[in-house]
Amino acid sequence: MREVTLTGCTSTPFGSYLKALGILRLVSEQADSAARGLWRGDTFVLESEFSEDALLGFFLERYEPTPLVAPWNGGSGFYPKDNQEGIAAIESCSDARFAAYVQAIRLCRSIPEVIGGKSEDEDERRSVILRKCRNLLPDRAVDWLDAAVGIAADGKRSFAPVLGTGGNEGRLDYTNNLMARLAALLISPNPKLPVRALLANSLFGERTIGLLNVASGQYDPGRAGGANQGQGIENESPANPWELVLTLEGAVAWASGIYRRQGTAYRSILCSPFSVYAQPVGYGSAADKQGEARAEVWTPLWTSPVGYPELKVLLREGRASVQGQPASNSLEFAEAACSLGVDRGIREFVRYSLLKRRGDSYVALPTGTFPAQYRSEADLIRGFQLCFESLTRDLPKSAEDLRRNVQNSVYHALLKGGTERMRDLMAAFGRLLRRLLTTTDAAVPRRSLEAGKWLDACGFAGAPEVRLAAAVASIRTPGIPSIVCHLSRSDKNFAWTGSDLPSRMVAVLSRRLWMANASELDANPLGGDCAIDPGDASLFIEQSVDDRLIEDLVYAFLALDWTGFEAPVCPSAEVLPVYSVLKHLFLRRKVDTGGESKALSANPRILPLLSRGDIRAAAAIAVNRLRIAGLQPLAVPYYGGMDANRLAASLLIPVWETGKLAAGIFHEREIHTEAYS
Repeated sequence: MREVTLTGCTSTPFGSYLKALGILRLVSEQADSAARGLWRGDTFVLESEFSEDALLGFFLERYEPTPLVAPWNGGSGFYPKDNQEGIAAIESCSDARFAAYVQAIRLCRSIPEVIGGKSEDEDERRSVILRKCRNLLPDRAVDWLDAAVGIAADGKRSFAPVLGTGGNEGRLDYTNNLMARLAALLISPNPKLPVRALLANSLFGERTIGLLNVASGQYDPGRAGGANQGQGIENESPANPWELVLTLEGAVAWASGIYRRQGTAYRSILCSPFSVYAQPVGYGSAADKQGEARAEVWTPLWTSPVGYPELKVLLREGRASVQGQPASNSLEFAEAACSLGVDRGIREFVRYSLLKRRGDSYVALPTGTFPAQYRSEADLIRGFQLCFESLTRDLPKSAEDLRRNVQNSVYHALLKGGTERMRDLMAAFGRLLRRLLTTTDAAVPRRSLEAGKWLDACGFAGAPEVRLAAAVASIRTPGIPSIVCHLSRSDKNFAWTGSDLPSRMVAVLSRRLWMANASELDANPLGGDCAIDPGDASLFIEQSVDDRLIEDLVYAFLALDWTGFEAPVCPSAEVLPVYSVLKHLFLRRKVDTGGESKALSANPRILPLLSRGDIRAAAAIAVNRLRIAGLQPLAVPYYGGMDANRLAASLLIPVWETGKLAAGIFHEREIHTEAYS
């Protein structure tokens, strides 16, 4: 068995990919049943009995074209006003290679509904023609009929996206164009047309002359032609006539038998292999409206040799599933690709969006590759999607841009994984949630995301922003509502107001202190399921963190379930003495002072003093209160060098109540670890 690298058959554009499938199908069915193919990089490699010269000879001398006819379409060559050049040449051809084609054309001409032309009920007429074609046409045409149009039990038609709407694209009928090119290449070629050189160009990428100004359709956007489709005012885009011939032969391989797949419904693009409803995610020029895209096709690349019978099974099954259900959109397909929800042996997918670009025409634009490999992030994202979808069922139009940002972040998290992209995903989710909770009466999402796994995925150990946001989002105290009530405008205790993050945190702190006083609680209402190193509060005070990211994550982490959560130990920066002194009055628990537990409640004068920038006076009150409680803070100045508003905001953050908080403000003998445990 020989190996031939088909340099002219690459994974992009879409037509080139289909061309590779067509070559494998034709060689396997008409010459060498043991032929196999694989992708090496982005180039197709054929293993068969053929050398390069022999392969050229096969297509020039032995290749029998599949009888592609579409008498249900206007412009297909079967009607008086259609271009008759190609169909007439084939119908009068005596070459045995075209015998099945000639038979198919004559049988189509015998159908009364074709003879009679258009009728008042055009849809019914076309459906009747389709049914009669299935009964009359030879076996060679069956795969084409299966690929082009499906008919459900109720008589309705359905189309595979790769073949437009039943073999045509707008005014371009693929079958009539194919017949014209077959006539020009194999039946009555112009003596000046370098047919063999054009074939070598198509198969092996060899340089050639003789390209023709012929339509390329959706398969090769770079040669689509028309106004503004290339350099200059008009671009005729000369093309190789072999391209459409082999591309359509490949489209038959791709789409044949699509309606035999199990678990999919008629009239759904999901019947087509690895085809899903389009979502504008994962690429910079994504359309704002899904209606601009007919569908998405994810073409698989594999690295081990595969015979056509095996490939046909793969394509007919087109398996891409999420939790046992077929993937229906881009994000679900991406999830399937990185959660072992696709067939083994596939290395990666090339993703194509069939986008509307010229009138009623579409183009298949490649929008990147996606590796088919397991990512642990997919397990988390599956649960996230359920939470996200329940939240956005009745999303206002003003938030559509934020929804797309979340979906785009989901895609990139599935594509590349990693803490940074998972953090970006939660930040995008937080921005959407903040918009909803502060501008609508939307309910806060159910806490359904496991806190430990999600915080780890977002880089809890290495990102202080994640730790700070988690600490704030986890605030809850028995006797009064959790932090959630202050972040939703629909709640009477909404307090997330102010010009920046520190101001909003101070507003929440003030409201919680007021609520605790009104409820006569004997403890500060500042406990949380995720207490963090007090050094993180110092980073916040020193402005060494990203406030915007923290705020986005605070809202996102409202969806975290803290059940059974234990915050990992993540040492941080040194604790600022002035913060330590003040924070002792804002702890959630009593402090053990020499065998006696005392509650150090927040002094109501501290926040107003800090709002005026008087750190020294606020610290003096705290020092005095500590001394009254029996502690002896060091007689050193506690003031200056920081933003007083950020210092006040930091008092909201739940932190470890350990010796680290006391170190630097008390004498060594007064620091009892157990007093802060």
